[in-house]
Amino acid sequence: MPAGPAVPHGPAATAVVTAAASRVLAQVRGALADAGPRHPYQRAMYVVAALLMASGVAHVGVWAVDGGAWEGAVSWRKPILFGVSFSLFALAVGWVQGVLPRSRAWGWTTTALIAGGGVAEVALITAQRWRGTASHFNLATPVDAVVFALMGVTIAVFGVGIVLLTVWAAWRLRRPAPTVLAVLVGLGLVLVASALGQDLITRGLAYVDAHDAVPPAVVFGVAGSGKLAHAVALHGIQVLGALALLLGRSGLTPVARTRAMLAASAGYVALTGLVVAQAYAGRSMLDVSAGLAAGLGLATLAVVVPFGYAVRDAVRGIRPAAPHGAVDGRR
Repeated sequence: MPAGPAVPHGPAATAVVTAAASRVLAQVRGALADAGPRHPYQRAMYVVAALLMASGVAHVGVWAVDGGAWEGAVSWRKPILFGVSFSLFALAVGWVQGVLPRSRAWGWTTTALIAGGGVAEVALITAQRWRGTASHFNLATPVDAVVFALMGVTIAVFGVGIVLLTVWAAWRLRRPAPTVLAVLVGLGLVLVASALGQDLITRGLAYVDAHDAVPPAVVFGVAGSGKLAHAVALHGIQVLGALALLLGRSGLTPVARTRAMLAASAGYVALTGLVVAQAYAGRSMLDVSAGLAAGLGLATLAVVVPFGYAVRDAVRGIRPAAPHGAVDGRR
């Protein structure tokens, strides 16, 4: 019986893994270069993202020194998570601005609204934690009530920016199919997240009216996590955007790249729908039926597997037939 191909082991296996990791890192560096700023308003969005990330990370250090519970209405969790979350979102917005045709009017308007609203929202939340009081639904004193009202204004400004960015993308985006899918599906999910966020605010205010107190957590029904549903929908654009950038640097054919993005987009939409349905059923994500677990697993696979295809040729050491990254990321 003929012998099969030799399987590397020991130092040879280590060298193969190291080489493959190096090629994947090179692909990632190329994808990041494709997302690099080319317009002043895009660069401003990236600067804001860096500042928000710095704030979130700095407050990890503050929490480590000061201590305190992670959960609860008054927690260092809020400056940390809101800083990091808004930072990641700003990065995604900057990428979207970069794949759209240059427009100073649309670009600076969306940057001013999204970056300005986001920074103001995080600043108000952070200031309340430093004051030692709750940020959300806190009407205990005139100052707290004004801060919460201002938070409503800043998130409304942020929301207007998202709507304008979505209109701009739907009207002017002319890119390869994977990029178009990532942008439009991602922004559609952001709008879903905005609706979920508004529902969370409405339920939180209803709790305040009924109990004259800040809710420890806003839940749907008995234990439904509206916050998790909101987060999953909000951050889909980062996941799909990262995949679009990697596909642009992959060795896959244009048809294969489009199919990969279609699968990932469908999977992420399904994942979001299942998490939202579980929340509105009033059930915790720890209380998952066999059917829901299967659905979540399949949806997650549909998102994860295309990432594997995107880096497959880099792992194998096969050079892309054409510089797709230049098509997806540069004009």
